[in-house]
Amino acid sequence: MNKLEKALKIFGEEYIAEIGNILQSNDKVATGKLLKSLDARVFKTGFNTSYTLKVLANDYLKYVDEGRRPGSKAPPIAPIKEWAKTKGLDEGLAFPIAKSIGEKGIAPTHVIQKALDNVLRSIHYRRLEDGVSDWVDDLIDEKFKGLSRNKNITFK
Repeated sequence: MNKLEKALKIFGEEYIAEIGNILQSNDKVATGKLLKSLDARVFKTGFNTSYTLKVLANDYLKYVDEGRRPGSKAPPIAPIKEWAKTKGLDEGLAFPIAKSIGEKGIAPTHVIQKALDNVLRSIHYRRLEDGVSDWVDDLIDEKFKGLSRNKNITFK
């Protein structure tokens, strides 16, 4: 594993931790399954000329992050039953809740972008605080290309 891969692994750990912090601060933790599913993996891409940091999580992170449009298809009942049970609600409310979500939608949290922004600010803050850049911060900043359309982070 080269220095960049090590730096990206550290960055990924910080990024995942920040996603978890934002989920918790937005009260988006019921069963804890989403938090436990969070992981970041580094992949070599582009004929080994760049790297991608991919966030792995339960598929419903997409809906927590992007929300759901009003008038869209109602979500599956089973996860809502589990959520209701965790919240101490009657499981019989799952169908009306699902129907309401379908009709009214869910507001987006933009947790993925917010976490990235926070981690990048943290890197710049550490530079100011320390007065010098360590190799992780230098490599991340030098190689960072942005958040892709499918929410992966690309480094070249």
